[in-house]
Amino acid sequence: MCATSLIMIGNLIISISTHYRSFSTMVVGRILYGLGSGTITVVQETILGSWFKGKGLAITIAIQITTSRIASFLSMGTAIPVAKRFGFYGAAFWANFIVCALSFGINLVYMVAMKHIHREASPEMLARLRSKHKFNPRLVLFFFGIYWLIIVESFTVGAGWTSFLHINSELVKLRFGANDAVAAWSASVSQIMPIFIVPFLGWFFDFFGLRTDMLVVSTATFTFSMALLGFTKANPLIGLVIFSISLALGPLSEITAISLILPTSSLGTGLGIYKSAMNIGSTIVDIVVGVLQDRGSRFVEDTEHSYDYVMAFFVVWGGLSTLVACSVFLVDKLKWNGLLRSNAGRRKEAYHAVKTKIGRPMLYASAPNWRDYVAFWNYIPLATLAAMLLISWVLFGMKLA
Repeated sequence: MCATSLIMIGNLIISISTHYRSFSTMVVGRILYGLGSGTITVVQETILGSWFKGKGLAITIAIQITTSRIASFLSMGTAIPVAKRFGFYGAAFWANFIVCALSFGINLVYMVAMKHIHREASPEMLARLRSKHKFNPRLVLFFFGIYWLIIVESFTVGAGWTSFLHINSELVKLRFGANDAVAAWSASVSQIMPIFIVPFLGWFFDFFGLRTDMLVVSTATFTFSMALLGFTKANPLIGLVIFSISLALGPLSEITAISLILPTSSLGTGLGIYKSAMNIGSTIVDIVVGVLQDRGSRFVEDTEHSYDYVMAFFVVWGGLSTLVACSVFLVDKLKWNGLLRSNAGRRKEAYHAVKTKIGRPMLYASAPNWRDYVAFWNYIPLATLAAMLLISWVLFGMKLA
């Protein structure tokens, strides 16, 4: 409820700012919107993780991601036509606000429905649910190494996805000479493949597994698409479709992998860290991309912007994310008995082989002498994440100044 409220209020402020051309008002709206949008996906995925576990979870999250991509595809493709129809660029922002208000209303309906379910549930069932979702904050110190590798992957390829989506329309316009309307619709193609692939992918994970394989394919296709868009004259639709394949394969692979290795009580925290790492990476990469774009323009006479340095950065960034994905693949195969690659049928066997390992964090975190089980390396991921957060805020502050 809080997340949808922040999103709606943030979009309202942004829409108002378009009438007054106030940059500071827009920034306030974007901050509120960011606070809401940064948490709403975590809340949604945590709710789905509590309702569905194992078989069915991948398909459920796939539907959630598909719905999000359909909305993104339509919003990117219709922003320019809406603005032209009403003769004012702010009309697209008001259309966005109306959609957010509808989302807020749907959230109210869900809350009323859940209260009704709680009234109908027996006290024993409610007690069992509360114990199942009771969270111990010390659990974070005992999260597995493979989980933190997935977080690094979120920081790298996740930031690459988000940052490229911020510039792809301008890239098509300036590098390939398209007008605003064509550039907007071409850029929206980057959102189209998840609409068709992700629902099938949810079924694929349940019946065939291979999450880590798809993660490697996702990072490889991201790298290839960046090279194609940045250093060839091939039709940009080809590169954008390949990019959208990466965008379809990666998020579902990462989210369902996290749900398999973390207990339900800490799933929300795990997904929150995952989303936080992606946002931190996106903030840093967005600023780096802006600097590279400005620097590249010094050497280009026929246009105000150059994407040569930017696309070279994305290729290198994609190569780094591919190495991290290969690491996740190897660790799962060698240390986790292929749990993340297993399908619904083999998952019980793979889980049984690592059952003691999976239960260890709960045991350690609840022990009176839990500090005895905390090693120095347990603090490194959290300290690194905090340092990256600080760096992102410093860079963002420097950019505003």
